[in-house]
Amino acid sequence: MASLPEDHVVQSEAWRIATRWCSAKGTGWAPIAQLGRGGTAPVFEVQSPFGVRALKIYDAEFSSGKMGEIEDHRIQQQLQLRNHDCKSLIQIYEGGMVAGRHFLLMSRAPGMELEKCLPYIPRSKIRTILHDVAKACQFLHGRGLCHRDIKAANVFVTEDFDHATLLDISVIRAIHDPVGVGSDHDGQLPVLATARYSPPEYLFRLIEPSPSLWHALNIYQLGALLHDLLVRVPLFQTEYEQSKSNRYRFAWIVATEEPHIDVPDAEQDLVFLARRALDKDWERRSVLDIRDFFNHSLYRKQQALQMLGLHRRPSVNAPIIQEERKRLDQISSALENHLVAYFRKAQLTAVHEIKPCPGSDNSRIIQLSWQAHVGSASAVQVSLRCRLQSLVHELESRFAVVIFLSKQENGETKSAEMNLPDVPDDAKSSATLASQCEQAFENLAQDLLHPSQ
Repeated sequence: MASLPEDHVVQSEAWRIATRWCSAKGTGWAPIAQLGRGGTAPVFEVQSPFGVRALKIYDAEFSSGKMGEIEDHRIQQQLQLRNHDCKSLIQIYEGGMVAGRHFLLMSRAPGMELEKCLPYIPRSKIRTILHDVAKACQFLHGRGLCHRDIKAANVFVTEDFDHATLLDISVIRAIHDPVGVGSDHDGQLPVLATARYSPPEYLFRLIEPSPSLWHALNIYQLGALLHDLLVRVPLFQTEYEQSKSNRYRFAWIVATEEPHIDVPDAEQDLVFLARRALDKDWERRSVLDIRDFFNHSLYRKQQALQMLGLHRRPSVNAPIIQEERKRLDQISSALENHLVAYFRKAQLTAVHEIKPCPGSDNSRIIQLSWQAHVGSASAVQVSLRCRLQSLVHELESRFAVVIFLSKQENGETKSAEMNLPDVPDDAKSSATLASQCEQAFENLAQDLLHPSQ
């Protein structure tokens, strides 16, 4: 008789242990089926007197020796979250040892794995799903923890796509812990995450563990999740398929290439948010907050625009201004034209001009100013400035933009600024710059209205 494949033998042994564990629990407990398998253990669906649960039976190599000690610490860390009140985070009930194996009893998240249904997610549900995962991320942050492996494969969504649950908190890390358990591994520095969803500073350990690092990681992974929801394909999927035999090439691609996000049928503020969150520059990315991924952020942005005199939200689909390659003056003119049209759509006429940036031949300033009248309040003087710079690195040309927004009311001036992700000089550079400046203005307007939030 042919022997069973090794993986089947391991899973069968885990099934027998799950059955034994359920029998020891008593009446009403029984294994139903295997839900899936992670890197350390299979997970089984089990019936209980309290409803369906998920039971994780760890592999033998992760239940003894040094690896067993590491997993035991992680299980104890997860058990500290028992009976939490975050509706979009997997619930933990029980953990320990059974038949020489670690186990963990969790809630059975409703629905199905998000990665498997990306092509079917309605555009109208993207904000809801992103909000739920961001709320789980924010909850963990409030407990001093970082998830480290947020991705579509670790998220379950209900069949109506109205609720999402973040799974697999076995990789949580205390954000104030400078060492971590199992993260250094005698100097080998393994990455406890998925490479394609990890920013370069974390993937290659370019900066030391700190709250700043974990915040930058949170933002990047939420941006990657948003990318998958928008593009409906996992991040770097094509590159992953092409690089199966060369993981070093793939790691280099992940660390250096900008993900392409071109989805004209999606709301462009989400596209802009994804681009900012996937910025390779971790300091620039870190300006974002987890709350920027919440559902109500759009409402706050609209409210802020109204306070600056824009009485209706303009169309989110920015027109394609120019698809041919342009020099700096051409790009500046196109950007100015777009912003003027953007404000006109909101029933607002702005004084505008383009002028050289003092001391720089490769920069231009696009400036617009207007007076806003909000209700019976005094007039508000508003100014928007975009500093556009042409950059040449070896054979590649790019555009960099810094955008400034200020308002003056009753003698008091408030201002905010933002560095935007660089844009390659190609056929789509005008359209991309226009869209990014439009979305940056809306974000800065929100910052002026809610400076402490």
